[in-house]
Amino acid sequence: MTGTFRTTVHAMAMPFAIELDAPDPIEVDGAVATFHAELVRADEVFSLWRDDSYLSGYLRGDLTLDEAPRELREVLEACEWYREATLGGFDARRKDGVLDPTGLVKGWAVARASRHLRAARASDWMIGASGDVLVAGGRARRVGIADPRVKGDPTGTPVIDVVELGGTFTALATSGGAQVVDHIWDPVTGEVARHYMQVSVAGRDLTACDAWATAICGGGPRVVAAALERGLEVLLVSGGRFDGAYDAQTSPGWPSVR
Repeated sequence: MTGTFRTTVHAMAMPFAIELDAPDPIEVDGAVATFHAELVRADEVFSLWRDDSYLSGYLRGDLTLDEAPRELREVLEACEWYREATLGGFDARRKDGVLDPTGLVKGWAVARASRHLRAARASDWMIGASGDVLVAGGRARRVGIADPRVKGDPTGTPVIDVVELGGTFTALATSGGAQVVDHIWDPVTGEVARHYMQVSVAGRDLTACDAWATAICGGGPRVVAAALERGLEVLLVSGGRFDGAYDAQTSPGWPSVR
C-alpha cells in the first residue's frame, strides 16, 4: 500500500520540502537521508560563505580544478555553457572578478540529488526549494508563485499565479531581487540588475530553469526570446508603479491554471 510522506530538510541555508508517494517508509527514510546528504555535499563544495569549501579553496589558489571534486568542474563548465546559451545573460563571474556559480548551484544540486528519491520506489514526488519546484510521476500538481511584494513569507502566500506541473512541465524556477535585494547583476553593465522584480521559468529541467530565470533577471528582455526558443515558458513581473502595484506578462504557453 502506497502512502504519502512529507518532510523538510535543511542545507545551503535554506529548507527543502519533500512530498512523495511510496510503499515503504523505511525506504523513504533512507532515500531522503541520501538526498539530504547530497545537498550538504553541494554546500561543502560550492559555498562562498565557508572558508573550508572547495570553491573557496580553488578561488584562493589552494587547489587546482584537477585536485577539486569533479562536481566543481562540472558546474563551472555548465556555467560557461549557459553563459553562451543565454547570450551572456547568465554569467558566473561577478563585476569584481569573483567566480560565483550560485545562480546555478541550487537547481543543479536538487536535480542531481533527486535521483535518490527513486530508490524509495516513489511513484510520484515533489521537491520545493525556496521558490524552485521539481516534480516527477503522473500526478498533476498545482503550485503557487509568491507575490514579490511580500517579503519573508515562508508559506509563499499570497500568490500572483498558480501553475500546473506534471506532464509537459516538471520544473519551475523563480528568481529576482524581491526577497534578496540586489543580488543579481547585469553582466553587460556590471551593475545591479533591475529589469524585472521577479522572473519565473517553467520547463522540464530544473538546472536549466534556474539558470534561465537568473539570466533573464540579469540580461533583461533580450534574453527572453532565447529562452522561448529553447521551449521554456516565462512569467515576467515588472514593478515601480506609484501605487506599489506590478505588471505581469506571460509567454503564450505559460501553464497557469488561473
